[in-house]
Amino acid sequence: MKRKSFRVWIWLLQTALLSACILFSLCPVSCKVTDEGLQLLRGDYAAPVLESYTAKSERQVTLSFSERVTITGAVITRAASFSAGEALPEQGKISPILKAASGETGGIPVSVSYDDEGKSVIAEASEALEAGAHYALYGEARDENGNSLTFYVPFVGFNGRIPKIVISGIHPQFASAPSGGGDAKCEFVELYALTGGNAAGLSLQSAADGSERAFTLPSAEVKAGETVIVHLRTKGEGCVSETGSDLALSSGWYTSPVMRDIWSPNEKACLGDKEDVLMLVNSFTGDVLDAVLYAPAGSTAWSNENIKGAAQAVSAKGFWKSDLPSDAASTADLTASKMLKRSGCIALRREAEKGTLGDTVFHTKENWRVEKIVKGAVNPAE
Repeated sequence: MKRKSFRVWIWLLQTALLSACILFSLCPVSCKVTDEGLQLLRGDYAAPVLESYTAKSERQVTLSFSERVTITGAVITRAASFSAGEALPEQGKISPILKAASGETGGIPVSVSYDDEGKSVIAEASEALEAGAHYALYGEARDENGNSLTFYVPFVGFNGRIPKIVISGIHPQFASAPSGGGDAKCEFVELYALTGGNAAGLSLQSAADGSERAFTLPSAEVKAGETVIVHLRTKGEGCVSETGSDLALSSGWYTSPVMRDIWSPNEKACLGDKEDVLMLVNSFTGDVLDAVLYAPAGSTAWSNENIKGAAQAVSAKGFWKSDLPSDAASTADLTASKMLKRSGCIALRREAEKGTLGDTVFHTKENWRVEKIVKGAVNPAE
């Protein structure tokens, strides 16, 4: 009986200690010992929150915190391609970023400056970062009460050389490969460069798909007059992005050894088959660079609010005559063997060369037509 009572007392003591630990972890209190005994103190013991961040230039990354902070240490390292679900380092192993921060490997030194409130921090690298390359900023922020936050920020090197470029063609429909073999006809978008530059950070956004499914192009040097074919679905073999000088790496239904092919890793349906608003966006600044509206001939209303809202936005920016589907490029007779093709691209390039082309290129449904696709060749820009 005594042994049983002893076990009960041990269990009660353990429960009390555990409850006390939980209460102290949940309540923002501290304590101090005085002549009168133990006193509980209340205060701010929450770590600062990193609310947002963005690459602002070839050297700068801006960080926004929930309160005034001091950055006690920071370093930038080159990183492999990352995703939102990136895994943490294996147990017992230190990531390259943590090694760089601790001095075990080389990193890019960072200096910091603050706005008047101390909530916005500019982290500036000691050297220019490569456009489109993957980096990580590792650091520690401390608030005025001594609470600290260790953060890891993945970002893409800012591109300040995005070319003047327009959407020159759209193939929004898909057809599977024939049973006897061959290539699938996947969705793609043509871009025509009016000036030279680097494609890193150019983003194709479909109103039908939603901005979360946007595809952002990798770093690739492009020349004025060059056509870039952006394949928005990967299916089959030969789906190789040509980011260097060799343009004969890719194969498929609509590829060419003399044109640059870029492939999205997406394997699902994308773009609206018959109607959509397609936008070309500078992902670093959020600026819309070009936009195309397309819809079935005779349409009087958009099928969903996302497309309607996007049409209103790009029309208000001056890219299109109006936001009505009746004024959009017509998809009449469009099939998986045909595409929407834009006219007037060469004339736009000549204006760009002269310096007479404005920031917003206005076009109408009369600039667009449906034409047949030729396998293994690219229909030339006009």
